[in-house]
Amino acid sequence: WKVQKAALQKKFDKGWAPLKKLSPKARNWVKELHRSVPELTTERLSEIFMTSPEAIRRILSSKWTPSPEE
Repeated sequence: WKVQKAALQKKFDKGWAPLKKLSPKARNWVKELHRSVPELTTERLSEIFMTSPEAIRRILSSKWTPSPEE
């Protein structure tokens, strides 16, 4: 995991700032689609949602959920 962490820090030295951000509804669709069709890879999901595979990977690994006020 240290090698992967170092590679990500090198790749995103100024922090993670995606060019295209998905709405909370779209992020939920990504998670639901991945849950219901596990054969879909992050690359294929990124093509479907027109975003980067890294963004999809981060969405799928995220545990964040909006509070009721958001």
